[in-house]
Amino acid sequence: GVLRIATAADADALIPPMVGTLQGKMVVDQLFDHLAEPVAPLQTVGDAGFRPQLATGWTWAPDSLSVAFTINPAARWHDGTPVTARDVALSFTLFTDPVVASPHASNFAGIDSVVIRDSLTAVVWWARRHPEQFFQVAYNLAILPAHLLAGADRAALGSTPFASAPVGSGRFRFERWNRGSDLVLRADSTNYRGRPAVDRVVWLVAPDPTAAGARLRAGEGDVLDQVRGELYRQLRADSAFQLVDYGSLQYATLLVNHDRPLFAVRALRVALTQALDRAAMVANALESLGSVALGPVPRAEPTADAAMRQLAYDTAAAARALDSLGWRRAATGGPRARKGRPLAFAILVPASSATRQRLAVLLQEQFRQAGVTVTVDAVDPATFGKRLGDGDFDTALHLWQADPSPVGLRQAWGSPKGTEIGANFSRYRNPGVDALVDSAAATFDAARRTALFRRAYQAMVDDAAGIWLYEPRNLLAVRRTVTPAGVRADAWWSGLAGWRMAGGQ
Repeated sequence: GVLRIATAADADALIPPMVGTLQGKMVVDQLFDHLAEPVAPLQTVGDAGFRPQLATGWTWAPDSLSVAFTINPAARWHDGTPVTARDVALSFTLFTDPVVASPHASNFAGIDSVVIRDSLTAVVWWARRHPEQFFQVAYNLAILPAHLLAGADRAALGSTPFASAPVGSGRFRFERWNRGSDLVLRADSTNYRGRPAVDRVVWLVAPDPTAAGARLRAGEGDVLDQVRGELYRQLRADSAFQLVDYGSLQYATLLVNHDRPLFAVRALRVALTQALDRAAMVANALESLGSVALGPVPRAEPTADAAMRQLAYDTAAAARALDSLGWRRAATGGPRARKGRPLAFAILVPASSATRQRLAVLLQEQFRQAGVTVTVDAVDPATFGKRLGDGDFDTALHLWQADPSPVGLRQAWGSPKGTEIGANFSRYRNPGVDALVDSAAATFDAARRTALFRRAYQAMVDDAAGIWLYEPRNLLAVRRTVTPAGVRADAWWSGLAGWRMAGGQ
C-alpha cells in the first residue's frame, strides 16, 4: 500500500545535520539509521531505554568515559555498500564541524571524539561522565555514508548531489522529491531490519493547513499530523477517521531578536510581555487544543514546574515601564514614540501555519492597545527558516519541538559561540543560564538536576528571554483503514515502517 501524509509545509533539507523543520525530520528518520533507538516511554538517563538499531550492541568502558558500538554486519547503504565504523566517525564530524554550521551541533557538547577501533566497531569518547551520555549520541547522531560524503564541500553540503538524492541505510529508500508538491520514499525490500509494511510513503505538500485538511477529507491523504480549529470539529464527526492524541513536546514563542538594540533592554521585553493577555489569545486561536506556555520547557518534560512564576498580564505596569523608558504617547490611545522614533517592529510568521497567523493578528491588536505599532510579515516556510538562521527579523512566531532531554535547552537558548548559534535563533545570551544548564547536565543527583533546570527556566522567564505563548495539544488524523504503530510524543512518525493499511490500499 501507499501511505499518504498531507502536510502544509515541505521538508527543508534531506541531510540530517542540516534539517531544521519537523517535515524534514520526518523524512530523514526514515532514510537514516541511528546506532540505537528509544523505546516508550522514552528515558534519557542511561541506556536502558534503548534497543539496537544500526548497532547490534555496545560495551561501556570501566570508567564510563567511552562506549564501543558494534555495527550490524548485515547493514547496507541503499547503494549496496556495507555500513562501517568509518561512517559513524564521519557523521559525528559533519554534525560538529563549524563549517557545516549544523543547528544540532550543541547536542554533542562534551563528546571528545569518535574513533574507529576496527571496521565494525566505533568508539565514542567523552571528556567527562554525565547522566545522558548514551542518549546524547544514540538519539542525536544519524549515521551518514562516508563513501559518498567524505570528500563533499562542507561549506555547501546542501548543494551537493547527495542533498537532492540521499542514500541512507534506513527501511525506506529515497525515490523522488518535487519540491513544494510531493516527496516519495519506497520500501527497502532487502533491508537488514526487515521490509516495511507499506510499499511507499508519500508526503503531499499543500499551500496551507486548510488545503492540507481539505485534501485529507477529499480522500487524497491518509494522515494529517496537525489538527486544528474547524477541521478538528469536522473530523470528530467523521467516522472515516480516528484522532490519535500523541502528546506534545512543543511550545511556541514570540522570539525577539536580541541582536536588535530595541530588544536588548530587559525592561522593554518585560513590558511587552505584561501588555499581552496570553490566556485570551491562546483560547481564541487554539480553543481546547492548546494551553499557555510555561516558559522554555513543555509541560511533558519531567523537569518542568507547573507553578513557575510568570510575568503577569498587567497593562498598567506595562504602560508605566514604557513611559519610564521614554516611549510615550502624544495622545491618549495613540502610538508610542521616543525622540520622534515610533515604537514599532515586525512579526515574522510562516504562512503555512494558520494558528500562528491568527496569533500574529491577535498580538498585533493587543500591542496596538499598548501603543506599539506592529506589522505582520507572513512568508513561506523556506523563507521563514532562512530568515531565522540569518537573524533577519525583529520578532518571529516560532514553534519549537523540544528534545526529550532538558539538556536540549542548550541547543535552543544556549549563548552563541561566535557565529555558531545552533538553534538559538533569537541570539539570546545569558551566562548565568548557561552555567545552570551545564551544572544540571553534569549531576547524577536527580533532585539536584531538576532543581538546577528549574532555576534556569525561571531565570529565563524573569529575563523575558522570549514571550512564551502556547503549547499545542497534538492530534493525528488517521484514516480508519490505517493502523498506526510506534507513535511517540517526540516523533509520531518513528514507527512508520510498521504502519499497516487494510486491503493494501
